[in-house]
Amino acid sequence: MTRRWVTYTAAAVLLLVLGAIMVVQFAGYQDRQDQREAEQKAATLHAAFAEIGITAFDEETIARVLGSDGGGFCTDPAALVDATANLGSTNGAAGPGIRPSVLDERRLAGDRLVIETYCPDQLEAFDDYVDSLRLDDTTTQPGSQPAPEEAP
Repeated sequence: MTRRWVTYTAAAVLLLVLGAIMVVQFAGYQDRQDQREAEQKAATLHAAFAEIGITAFDEETIARVLGSDGGGFCTDPAALVDATANLGSTNGAAGPGIRPSVLDERRLAGDRLVIETYCPDQLEAFDDYVDSLRLDDTTTQPGSQPAPEEAP
């Protein structure tokens, strides 16, 4: 009876150790797959940025920040883009001195490229948001009124 108990215990411990090794190996495999996918998407995005004239971070930085799924950018791109558009389209002053500034349309194009690369299912919502902006020569603030035309 004692021999069987020792044998069964040894077999159980061996199976647990093998199971733990398999889990660690599988997790490492998943990480490598995610890393490859992140690097491929980062290379695609970096090339697209260069194509439209945006100086981007290096591919390794893009891969670390956005990962393989777009990270925080794809969690809620409308809110993120809205916040960055509102912050990026002001003069940097605080209080009463704050006023809208011209927003470089390449930044919106860059945001669109990120969404196109990492979360294309949210591209339509992003396009709807950009269409809601009143982009003219003086401002890009959402809902802002165009400058009144001068009377002749």
